[in-house]
Amino acid sequence: MRALRDRRGGFTLLEIMIAIAILGIVMSLIYGSFARTFEVRDFVSRVQERYHSVRVAMERMARELSMAFIYDCRELDTPTGERHFWTTFKVVPRGKMDEITFCSFAHLRLFRDVDESDQSEISYYSQEDPEDASKNNLIRREKTRIDGRPGEGGEEMVLCPDIESLNFELWDEVDQDWVEEWDCSQMERQNQLPRMVRITMTVVDEHGEEIPFTTTTRIFTNKPLANWLKPSQ
Repeated sequence: MRALRDRRGGFTLLEIMIAIAILGIVMSLIYGSFARTFEVRDFVSRVQERYHSVRVAMERMARELSMAFIYDCRELDTPTGERHFWTTFKVVPRGKMDEITFCSFAHLRLFRDVDESDQSEISYYSQEDPEDASKNNLIRREKTRIDGRPGEGGEEMVLCPDIESLNFELWDEVDQDWVEEWDCSQMERQNQLPRMVRITMTVVDEHGEEIPFTTTTRIFTNKPLANWLKPSQ
């Protein structure tokens, strides 16, 4: 009788194996549930970060374009006899990826006593991603000192990675229509700025679909400053 009681008080090897199997199944279900939760969390985080970078890029372009200005876009003589452009506003259509260069009052001085003002020359254009040739990044170039070499020099930074297209449309008050090209140094629009600029940037969403983002900004100073100001001697 004592031997029977001892045998009934323990677990057989089969019972232990069944218990371990059940525990393994439960743990795998729990792990799968948590793993899926982490995957969804990471996916949502990537999507939010993606759209945040798009919104920041659109808002920055609109803000800086709204403060665009020109002093005089004509070639002017310098004391050394060279000819140069004082300021510029130029939009060049390049298929799906347009390029814009302009002068703006939007520069932010980040360091005390730095030899800079609120004026700078800014360009937006696309550039092939150095790590993935199938992607194009939105590049912002800024030159803190306006010189006679528009479109050259300055520092570049990636404002928004992996864009599909970038297009600028400009409101021509004379024709009362949107145009795709502008150059304030050319005779047709010499020393003129568009009243408004419409920016359209297209990106690919998390499902592989192209989504266009569009915003329109008004240029508040659309007359050349040379009409009111004289260059310092």
